[in-house]
Amino acid sequence: MSNYFIHQQWLLIAFIFFGIIGYIAWIRWRDRKWIETRFGKKQTLAMSFGVNYFGRGTEPGKPKRSSGFLLLFPERLFYHSRVAGLEVDIPTNHIHRVYHGTSHKSVELHQSVVKVDFLTSEGKKDTVAFKVPYPPQWIQVIEIAVKSSEAKATP
Repeated sequence: MSNYFIHQQWLLIAFIFFGIIGYIAWIRWRDRKWIETRFGKKQTLAMSFGVNYFGRGTEPGKPKRSSGFLLLFPERLFYHSRVAGLEVDIPTNHIHRVYHGTSHKSVELHQSVVKVDFLTSEGKKDTVAFKVPYPPQWIQVIEIAVKSSEAKATP
């Protein structure tokens, strides 16, 4: 019987592969459940899992990397970190500029990031950087949300 398992390495590889796929599916399910509990049935314009957040430009020190998910609602851009419990909530009417970059806080990140310039609740300028899948689409949809919120604000 033990010789049978020695010649069946593919079984172990398949078990590990499907285990990883199952774990990823479970994490996504858990995140979606958290989103539904927190925000209910609010209209979501865009959603990405596996997003890296590199911190605020005004925070001291080098960029800190955190992994989580990014949501765009008509009225806000929201990031939640799975492990650190970090949350970033930026109202779309406070966003001034959305653009592509490869550095943050004067440190070269060696990857493409979406940078968002915005005003804090205290009225100070700040910047955040996110590594998202399909950065051009994210930039476009955030710009559309910002224009939409500006159109609602002006009578």
